[in-house]
Amino acid sequence: MPIWFEDAVGNKDTIWVGGDPSASSQNLNPQFGEVAIDSPFDSIFEVRAVHDDDQDWVTSKVIIEHHDSPGQCYLPHSRIMINSKNQPVKISWDTMQLITNYPCNINTFLSPDVYIFVLQHWYEARIIYCMMTRSFIEVDFDYSEYPGIDPSELLNHNFGVEGQGIKNLPGLWFAGRWDAPYCYTLLPTIENKDDAEAPVSITPNPVKNIATIYSSSYQTIEEIKIYNAAGQFLSTYKADDAHYELSLNNYRPGLYFIKVEFDNGKSYCSKIVKE
Repeated sequence: MPIWFEDAVGNKDTIWVGGDPSASSQNLNPQFGEVAIDSPFDSIFEVRAVHDDDQDWVTSKVIIEHHDSPGQCYLPHSRIMINSKNQPVKISWDTMQLITNYPCNINTFLSPDVYIFVLQHWYEARIIYCMMTRSFIEVDFDYSEYPGIDPSELLNHNFGVEGQGIKNLPGLWFAGRWDAPYCYTLLPTIENKDDAEAPVSITPNPVKNIATIYSSSYQTIEEIKIYNAAGQFLSTYKADDAHYELSLNNYRPGLYFIKVEFDNGKSYCSKIVKE
Protein backbone atom coordinates (compact mmCIF):
# COMPACT_ATOMS: atom_id res chain seq x y z
CA MET A 1 0.00 0.00 0.00
CA PRO A 2 1.22 3.55 -0.64
CA ILE A 3 1.91 6.13 2.04
CA TRP A 4 1.94 9.71 0.79
CA PHE A 5 4.07 12.58 2.11
CA GLU A 6 3.85 16.32 1.52
CA ASP A 7 5.96 19.08 3.05
CA ALA A 8 4.77 22.54 4.10
CA VAL A 9 5.35 24.08 0.65
CA GLY A 10 3.78 21.30 -1.43
CA ASN A 11 6.69 19.00 -2.31
CA LYS A 12 5.46 15.39 -2.46
CA ASP A 13 6.90 11.90 -2.18
CA THR A 14 5.52 8.36 -1.89
CA ILE A 15 6.75 5.05 -0.53
CA TRP A 16 5.19 1.59 -0.74
CA VAL A 17 5.08 -0.92 2.11
CA GLY A 18 3.69 -4.42 2.44
CA GLY A 19 4.30 -8.10 3.06
CA ASP A 20 4.56 -11.26 0.98
CA PRO A 21 5.52 -14.88 1.80
CA SER A 22 8.02 -14.82 -1.08
CA ALA A 23 9.80 -11.72 0.21
CA SER A 24 12.95 -11.65 2.30
CA SER A 25 13.80 -9.69 5.43
CA GLN A 26 17.54 -9.97 4.72
CA ASN A 27 17.81 -9.00 1.06
CA LEU A 28 16.17 -6.53 -1.28
CA ASN A 29 13.71 -8.10 -3.71
CA PRO A 30 13.85 -6.42 -7.15
CA GLN A 31 10.83 -8.47 -8.25
CA PHE A 32 8.77 -6.48 -5.75
CA GLY A 33 10.25 -3.16 -6.83
CA GLU A 34 12.79 -2.96 -4.01
CA VAL A 35 15.81 -1.14 -5.40
CA ALA A 36 18.58 0.22 -3.18
CA ILE A 37 19.05 4.00 -3.37
CA ASP A 38 22.74 4.80 -2.98
CA SER A 39 22.56 8.55 -3.62
CA PRO A 40 22.22 11.04 -0.71
CA PHE A 41 18.80 12.25 0.39
CA ASP A 42 17.47 15.27 -1.49
CA SER A 43 18.37 18.41 0.47
CA ILE A 44 14.84 19.86 0.29
CA PHE A 45 12.48 16.90 0.67
CA GLU A 46 12.71 13.15 0.35
CA VAL A 47 11.25 10.11 2.08
CA ARG A 48 12.61 6.56 1.98
CA ALA A 49 11.79 3.23 3.55
CA VAL A 50 14.62 1.35 5.23
CA HIS A 51 15.15 -2.35 4.74
CA ASP A 52 15.11 -4.42 7.92
CA ASP A 53 18.87 -4.77 8.16
CA ASP A 54 20.47 -3.07 11.17
CA GLN A 55 23.92 -3.40 9.66
CA ASP A 56 23.51 -1.56 6.36
CA TRP A 57 20.34 0.55 6.63
CA VAL A 58 19.57 0.07 2.92
CA THR A 59 17.02 2.60 1.65
CA SER A 60 14.38 2.11 -1.02
CA LYS A 61 11.04 3.53 -2.14
CA VAL A 62 9.44 0.09 -1.81
CA ILE A 63 9.73 -2.24 1.19
CA ILE A 64 8.03 -5.65 1.06
CA GLU A 65 8.86 -7.73 4.12
CA HIS A 66 8.42 -11.47 4.53
CA HIS A 67 5.22 -12.70 6.11
CA ASP A 68 3.31 -15.94 5.81
CA SER A 69 0.45 -15.45 8.26
CA PRO A 70 -2.89 -16.66 6.89
CA GLY A 71 -5.41 -14.01 6.01
CA GLN A 72 -2.81 -11.21 5.85
CA CYS A 73 -3.10 -10.82 9.61
CA TYR A 74 0.30 -9.27 10.09
CA LEU A 75 1.98 -6.36 8.36
CA PRO A 76 5.75 -6.55 8.82
CA HIS A 77 7.32 -3.50 10.37
CA SER A 78 9.42 -1.05 8.40
CA ARG A 79 11.34 2.13 9.09
CA ILE A 80 10.47 5.33 7.25
CA MET A 81 13.14 8.07 7.19
CA ILE A 82 12.36 11.66 6.24
CA ASN A 83 14.44 14.69 5.31
CA SER A 84 12.37 17.86 5.10
CA LYS A 85 13.58 21.44 5.02
CA ASN A 86 10.01 22.76 5.22
CA GLN A 87 7.95 21.33 8.06
CA PRO A 88 5.47 20.13 9.16
CA VAL A 89 5.15 17.07 6.94
CA LYS A 90 1.68 15.74 6.14
CA ILE A 91 1.60 11.94 6.04
CA SER A 92 -1.54 10.38 4.56
CA TRP A 93 -2.88 7.00 3.49
CA ASP A 94 -6.06 5.26 2.34
CA THR A 95 -7.76 4.06 5.52
CA MET A 96 -10.31 2.00 3.59
CA GLN A 97 -7.45 0.20 1.83
CA LEU A 98 -6.11 -0.79 5.24
CA ILE A 99 -9.52 -2.08 6.27
CA THR A 100 -10.05 -3.91 2.96
CA ASN A 101 -6.58 -5.33 2.32
CA TYR A 102 -5.42 -5.90 5.90
CA PRO A 103 -8.64 -6.46 7.88
CA CYS A 104 -6.89 -8.14 10.80
CA ASN A 105 -4.48 -5.26 11.33
CA ILE A 106 -6.83 -2.96 13.19
CA ASN A 107 -3.80 -1.61 15.08
CA THR A 108 -1.70 -0.43 12.14
CA PHE A 109 0.35 2.46 13.45
CA LEU A 110 3.18 4.92 12.96
CA SER A 111 5.48 5.71 15.88
CA PRO A 112 8.91 7.29 16.42
CA ASP A 113 9.41 5.35 19.68
CA VAL A 114 12.35 2.93 19.29
CA TYR A 115 11.16 0.91 22.27
CA ILE A 116 7.82 0.04 20.73
CA PHE A 117 8.91 -3.51 19.84
CA VAL A 118 10.50 -4.33 23.18
CA LEU A 119 7.75 -3.00 25.43
CA GLN A 120 5.65 -5.60 27.18
CA HIS A 121 2.65 -4.06 25.42
CA TRP A 122 3.28 -2.28 22.11
CA TYR A 123 0.43 0.14 22.76
CA GLU A 124 2.37 1.58 25.71
CA ALA A 125 4.55 3.47 23.26
CA ARG A 126 4.87 7.08 24.40
CA ILE A 127 4.05 8.48 20.95
CA ILE A 128 1.82 6.51 18.62
CA TYR A 129 -0.37 7.38 15.64
CA CYS A 130 -3.13 4.89 14.85
CA MET A 131 -3.72 4.65 11.09
CA MET A 132 -7.09 2.90 11.25
CA THR A 133 -8.75 5.79 13.08
CA ARG A 134 -7.58 8.66 10.88
CA SER A 135 -6.45 9.32 7.31
CA PHE A 136 -3.46 11.62 7.91
CA ILE A 137 -1.15 13.16 10.48
CA GLU A 138 1.05 16.26 10.43
CA VAL A 139 4.46 15.90 12.06
CA ASP A 140 7.23 18.45 12.61
CA PHE A 141 9.44 15.98 14.52
CA ASP A 142 9.68 18.43 17.41
CA TYR A 143 8.80 16.27 20.39
CA SER A 144 9.54 18.90 23.03
CA GLU A 145 5.96 18.48 24.27
CA TYR A 146 7.08 15.07 25.58
CA PRO A 147 9.61 16.22 28.21
CA GLY A 148 10.15 12.71 29.56
CA ILE A 149 11.54 11.39 26.27
CA ASP A 150 15.21 11.66 25.43
CA PRO A 151 15.77 12.34 21.68
CA SER A 152 17.99 9.24 21.53
CA GLU A 153 14.92 7.16 22.36
CA LEU A 154 13.21 8.19 19.12
CA LEU A 155 13.88 6.71 15.70
CA ASN A 156 16.67 8.61 13.92
CA HIS A 157 19.77 7.70 11.95
CA ASN A 158 22.68 9.25 10.05
CA PHE A 159 22.31 9.53 6.27
CA GLY A 160 24.02 11.55 3.57
CA VAL A 161 22.13 14.63 2.36
CA GLU A 162 22.96 16.37 -0.93
CA GLY A 163 25.36 19.25 -0.31
CA GLN A 164 25.14 18.89 3.47
CA GLY A 165 27.11 15.76 4.28
CA ILE A 166 25.95 13.38 6.97
CA LYS A 167 22.86 14.43 8.91
CA ASN A 168 20.83 12.77 11.62
CA LEU A 169 17.39 12.29 10.06
CA PRO A 170 14.15 11.54 11.94
CA GLY A 171 12.00 8.54 11.21
CA LEU A 172 8.84 6.60 12.02
CA TRP A 173 8.13 2.94 12.49
CA PHE A 174 5.32 1.50 10.39
CA ALA A 175 3.74 -1.73 11.64
CA GLY A 176 0.51 -3.67 11.86
CA ARG A 177 -0.79 -5.55 14.89
CA TRP A 178 -3.97 -7.53 15.43
CA ASP A 179 -3.80 -8.12 19.17
CA ALA A 180 -5.20 -5.85 21.92
CA PRO A 181 -7.36 -3.57 19.76
CA TYR A 182 -5.94 -0.39 21.25
CA CYS A 183 -6.30 1.77 18.16
CA TYR A 184 -10.02 1.27 17.76
CA THR A 185 -10.49 2.26 21.40
CA LEU A 186 -9.39 5.73 20.27
CA LEU A 187 -12.59 6.24 18.29
CA PRO A 188 -14.17 8.68 17.55
CA THR A 189 -11.83 9.49 14.70
CA ILE A 190 -9.70 12.54 14.00
CA GLU A 191 -12.77 14.13 12.42
CA ASN A 192 -14.28 14.46 15.89
CA LYS A 193 -11.26 15.57 17.89
CA ASP A 194 -12.51 19.14 18.36
CA ASP A 195 -16.07 18.25 19.35
CA ALA A 196 -17.08 19.40 22.81
CA GLU A 197 -19.47 16.45 22.95
CA ALA A 198 -20.24 13.50 20.74
CA PRO A 199 -22.51 14.51 17.82
CA VAL A 200 -24.48 11.25 18.12
CA SER A 201 -25.82 9.10 20.91
CA ILE A 202 -26.67 5.41 20.80
CA THR A 203 -29.28 3.87 23.07
CA PRO A 204 -29.33 1.28 24.36
CA ASN A 205 -25.69 0.20 24.18
CA PRO A 206 -25.15 -2.74 24.68
CA VAL A 207 -28.17 -3.65 22.58
CA LYS A 208 -30.10 -6.89 22.15
CA ASN A 209 -32.08 -6.09 19.01
CA ILE A 210 -32.58 -2.46 17.98
CA ALA A 211 -30.50 0.60 18.88
CA THR A 212 -31.62 4.15 18.22
CA ILE A 213 -28.95 6.48 16.85
CA TYR A 214 -29.67 10.13 17.58
CA SER A 215 -27.97 13.17 16.09
CA SER A 216 -27.44 15.34 19.16
CA SER A 217 -26.91 18.38 16.93
CA TYR A 218 -30.12 17.57 14.97
CA GLN A 219 -27.97 17.18 11.87
CA THR A 220 -29.52 14.93 9.22
CA ILE A 221 -28.00 11.45 9.12
CA GLU A 222 -27.45 10.22 5.56
CA GLU A 223 -25.76 6.84 6.00
CA ILE A 224 -24.72 4.44 8.70
CA LYS A 225 -21.98 1.92 7.97
CA ILE A 226 -21.20 -1.01 10.23
CA TYR A 227 -17.89 -2.89 10.61
CA ASN A 228 -16.94 -5.91 12.66
CA ALA A 229 -14.28 -5.88 15.39
CA ALA A 230 -11.56 -6.63 12.80
CA GLY A 231 -12.50 -3.56 10.77
CA GLN A 232 -14.19 -5.47 7.95
CA PHE A 233 -17.05 -3.60 6.29
CA LEU A 234 -20.40 -5.36 6.72
CA SER A 235 -23.36 -3.18 5.66
CA THR A 236 -24.59 0.30 4.76
CA TYR A 237 -27.93 1.67 5.93
CA LYS A 238 -29.54 4.69 4.25
CA ALA A 239 -31.13 7.35 6.44
CA ASP A 240 -32.68 10.78 6.03
CA ASP A 241 -33.47 12.02 9.51
CA ALA A 242 -31.88 13.14 12.79
CA HIS A 243 -32.34 9.64 14.20
CA TYR A 244 -32.26 6.06 12.90
CA GLU A 245 -33.45 2.71 14.25
CA LEU A 246 -30.57 0.29 13.67
CA SER A 247 -31.54 -3.39 13.81
CA LEU A 248 -28.84 -5.83 14.90
CA ASN A 249 -31.14 -8.86 14.88
CA ASN A 250 -29.09 -10.56 12.15
CA TYR A 251 -25.72 -9.95 13.82
CA ARG A 252 -23.93 -12.25 16.21
CA PRO A 253 -23.17 -11.04 19.75
CA GLY A 254 -19.94 -9.07 19.95
CA LEU A 255 -18.27 -5.71 19.35
CA TYR A 256 -19.00 -3.67 16.21
CA PHE A 257 -18.04 -0.23 14.93
CA ILE A 258 -20.43 2.16 13.22
CA LYS A 259 -19.68 5.19 11.09
CA VAL A 260 -22.43 7.81 10.97
CA GLU A 261 -22.27 10.11 7.93
CA PHE A 262 -24.13 13.43 7.95
CA ASP A 263 -25.51 15.48 5.08
CA ASN A 264 -22.89 18.21 5.69
CA GLY A 265 -20.06 15.80 4.77
CA LYS A 266 -18.89 15.15 8.34
CA SER A 267 -18.85 11.74 9.95
CA TYR A 268 -18.59 10.16 13.37
CA CYS A 269 -17.40 6.72 14.48
CA SER A 270 -18.35 4.84 17.61
CA LYS A 271 -18.53 1.40 19.17
CA ILE A 272 -21.66 -0.67 19.70
CA VAL A 273 -21.99 -4.00 21.50
CA LYS A 274 -24.54 -6.62 20.48
CA GLU A 275 -25.63 -8.81 23.42
